Amino acid sequence: MPSYEYKMFEVETGMFGSSSVPEEQLNELGADGWEVVAPITQNSGQTAALLLQRER
Repeated sequence: MPSYEYKMFEVETGMFGSSSVPEEQLNELGADGWEVVAPITQNSGQTAALLLQRER
């Protein structure tokens, strides 16, 4: 059975509910084996972070 490690990736949120995900950083993390498994949202429904995982 595979074993995983997890990481939180913070997402910058704008004034009017917009969020900015730096694609370059996500591409670098993907090259290191990380994949996004879930968005982490605030009470307002805005994405505040992404949950990443990779196999150990």
